[in-house]
Amino acid sequence: MPFPPMPTQVRCPKCQASFVVEVRTLIDVGEEPDLKQQFLRGRINYAKCPQCGSGGTMSALIVYHDPDKELLISYVPPELSLSADQREQYVGSLVNAVMNSLPPERRKGYFLQPRTALTLDSLFDAILEADGITKEMLEDQRAKVKLITTLQEAVEDEEALSKLVEEHRQELNYEFFLLLSNAIDADEEAGDQEHADALRGLREKLLDRVTPAMPAAAPEDATYQDLIDMLQGVEPGRAWRTTIALNRARLDYGFFQALTSKIEAAEGANDTDTTKALSELRERILDEIEAQNRMAREAQDRASLLIMELSEAEDLEAAVREHRDAINDVFVSLLARYQEIARTQNDVARAEKLGAILETVIDVLDEDLSPELRLIHKLLLAEFPDGTDAVLEENRSLLNEAFLASYDRYVEDLKGREDEKLLEHLKQARSQIVAKISILRA
Repeated sequence: MPFPPMPTQVRCPKCQASFVVEVRTLIDVGEEPDLKQQFLRGRINYAKCPQCGSGGTMSALIVYHDPDKELLISYVPPELSLSADQREQYVGSLVNAVMNSLPPERRKGYFLQPRTALTLDSLFDAILEADGITKEMLEDQRAKVKLITTLQEAVEDEEALSKLVEEHRQELNYEFFLLLSNAIDADEEAGDQEHADALRGLREKLLDRVTPAMPAAAPEDATYQDLIDMLQGVEPGRAWRTTIALNRARLDYGFFQALTSKIEAAEGANDTDTTKALSELRERILDEIEAQNRMAREAQDRASLLIMELSEAEDLEAAVREHRDAINDVFVSLLARYQEIARTQNDVARAEKLGAILETVIDVLDEDLSPELRLIHKLLLAEFPDGTDAVLEENRSLLNEAFLASYDRYVEDLKGREDEKLLEHLKQARSQIVAKISILRA
C-alpha cells in the first residue's frame, strides 16, 4: 500500500511566514511509480513559501525503495545531526515498514543489506545507474546543468552572454537544448512559472546566437542565383554536406541549367577566375549529390536485408534488440512504406507481419528516445487526419514552440531521402500541430 506524506509546518527562512509542507521519508516507487521522476526532478520535499515565493529542498531522512531494481537505499542529511543509534533506529523502522507491507514471497535478500547514500547526489546516481545510465552520462548531464546555470546568470549581460556562447558553442547542441526544454517543462508542471519563463527567455537568446551558424535551407522564394550565391559561401565539410541535403529538392535540372549558363557566360567574357570557381562549384555539388545518393542506396539496402531477417526471426523482440544499433530513421520509414505497399496490394498476412515488426521496433526505440521524438514516431505511424489528431490529443502537454522546432528539424533531415509520401504525411500533421498550439495559447 502507498505510504502517504506527512504534513509538516515549516517557517520560511527569508520572510518568516509559516506554512505546511508534505514531507516524505519513505519513497516506495513500487507502490507509487510516479514518485521516481518527481524525486529525480527535486519535486519531493520541496518547500515553496506562498508568501515570498522563495523555496528549496528540505533536509529530510529518506528511504528509497524500488522492488523491480532491488534497490533499498537510505539517506540521512548530516545537518539533522543524528547519532549512529538514532540513524539506525529511524532507518530500521522505515525498512521494516516497507518489508511488512509486502507478502512473504516478495521479501528478498536485499532487505537484509540496505545501502547507504552519503549525499543526495549519490542517491540520485544510484537510482540512475540502476537504469543503465553510466557515471560518464551523469557527469555530462551535470556539466550541462551547470552550464545552464552559468548562462542564466549572464542572461541580462549581452556581452558576457555572447562571450560564454562562443566559449561553449560546441556544447550548445541538440542534447543541451533538449535538457533545457525538459527543465522548462518540469518547472511548469511544478507551478514555478517564473523560473520556467526565465529559462525560456534564456533559450530564445541562445537560439538567436547559435542558429545563424547552422546550415539552413534556402527561402522558398529563392531564385537559382540565390542558391548559387549561398552555396559559394559554404566551405567543404559537414556544413557543406548538410546544406546540400537541406536544399537537395531545389538542385534540379533547372538549377544546373542556370549554373551552366553562368559558366558559359563567364567563358565568353574570358573571365577565367569566375569560370573556374563556378565549374568547381558544379563538380562539388554533383560529387556530393552522388555521394549522398550512394549512401542512401546503401542505407536502404541494409535496411531491406534487416527487414528480411526480422521477418524470419522466431523471437522478434530479441532480434530487434540484437540489431538495435542498425535500426535508424531510414529503416523505420522503409518498413512503414513496405507495410503500406502490402496493404495496397491486399496482402493482409504480409502487412500484419510488417506491422508487428514496426510496432516492436518502435517500442524498443522509444525506450531511449526523448518524449518529443517518441511523439514524432507516433505521428509517422498514425493515419492522417484522425489518427494523427488522436495522437496529438493524447500528448497535448508536449505541444509548444520547442516541439514544433524539433519537428521541423526532423522533417528537414528527411528531405534528402526523396520520400515524398512520407514528407507529405509529416507536412499534413504539422498543420494539425500548429492549430493545436494556437488553441493551447488562447
